[in-house]
Amino acid sequence: MLFTSFLTLLVFSTYNMPYVGHTIMLNRLGLMTMGFMLMLLMMTMDMMGLMPGMTLYNNWFNMTSNNMPLMMLMLMLMMMLLMYNTYMNKYKMMSPYFMMMVLANLMGLMTLPMVNDLLVMYMMMELQSYSLYLLTGLHNRSFNASRASLLYFMMGGMASTIMLLASYFMYNLTGTTNLSDMIMINNYNNNEINNYFNMLLMALLFKMGLAPLHRWSMAVYNYAPTYMTAYISIVAKLSMISWIYIHSYFFDNYILMIFMLMSLIMGSYKPLYQINIKIMLAYSGMLNFSYILLSIVTYDLSLYIYLMQYSLTHIMMFLMLLSLGEYMDKPMSKWSPMIYINQLKLPNLTLAMCFILALFSLIGMPPLPGFYAKLFILSGALLDNYIYESLLLILCSVMATYYYANMIKMLFNSKTTTNMSINSSLAYSMAISTMLMISFYIYLPYLSEGLYLMTI
Repeated sequence: MLFTSFLTLLVFSTYNMPYVGHTIMLNRLGLMTMGFMLMLLMMTMDMMGLMPGMTLYNNWFNMTSNNMPLMMLMLMLMMMLLMYNTYMNKYKMMSPYFMMMVLANLMGLMTLPMVNDLLVMYMMMELQSYSLYLLTGLHNRSFNASRASLLYFMMGGMASTIMLLASYFMYNLTGTTNLSDMIMINNYNNNEINNYFNMLLMALLFKMGLAPLHRWSMAVYNYAPTYMTAYISIVAKLSMISWIYIHSYFFDNYILMIFMLMSLIMGSYKPLYQINIKIMLAYSGMLNFSYILLSIVTYDLSLYIYLMQYSLTHIMMFLMLLSLGEYMDKPMSKWSPMIYINQLKLPNLTLAMCFILALFSLIGMPPLPGFYAKLFILSGALLDNYIYESLLLILCSVMATYYYANMIKMLFNSKTTTNMSINSSLAYSMAISTMLMISFYIYLPYLSEGLYLMTI
């Protein structure tokens, strides 16, 4: 369905280029397509509960109850983020090719968690990667956007080369690229295959920009337009972390533990000396993904809860930054109106309160989602006897509280006498996100019960 929608939008944009406003219509059509896809996935989820799973296209893809919630989460996130492009904003950065690239990227994002073959995995990874390179440099009048796209392409190409080498070595050793066959072979020749899977894991973590292989990602997030920073720092990472979680039995825990500890320390320490709000949020994402890596090490279902709260909170913060940029008298640039933390001057009191709620959730204040997500991850780690890692996680969370609190202080100290209204579409999106965040503790027991039933 996504491929058909992609071809339809391609033909439409080719023959309707002169018409004014057709870009907004393309974005709305793409949003409707994603909504229909989400409805189909929710209907399919009922069938997945009655069977262990199904294989598609000669065992290339494996659809189970483990990857279906992650696919629905990615669709909902993209719909919330794309709401920003369904109305005329101040800076008019729209492109008729934006939605086509998003749909191409969505094909890679949605199919990667289901991949059960190394060659198909490489193709899906490149499908989502190349569309992200193009999306990052879509606004080519910006020198920084072009620089971010080129850097993203070079570093992503290096990681793809490592992935391809690891796949070649595994095929040379086993004679197959199918992961189900490799599970059986892995029982007889464990050590050598695991080395190449660890090589593949490091390539994926390199693509995600986790420490100590993270410096390039900070530059990309800084140079890219704010809207694309939100996209590549939230949605693009979810599919890769989902595939790692589903196939974590192939990897050695010590590799994940090294990246978890390094990302935990760097994500809590480096932002203390930053004034660039985009880089601070990028380090905040690295810190949150270190928590997720700990849940992968313990193979705990708290990963689903944490991904929900992380995605919801960061989507809210980036949408607020985008809405705030429309009311700045002296923006830093057309593509990234707000860059520095001293620009946090919100002209709308309700918007400021929503921003503060999102920051409190990242700190881990109850009863917001961040508290319950960290509680579940710590409980799972302590049950598996990861005592020192849990203590370090608590210590780094306390350190990270300082720069979150600094942003809250800037919001309180930047009082304005005006109370400007924001666009209605963006206001509805942020209102829904805020209500989901505030009422998270109400539907959390039902989420936990559903996740428990997935394991039976």
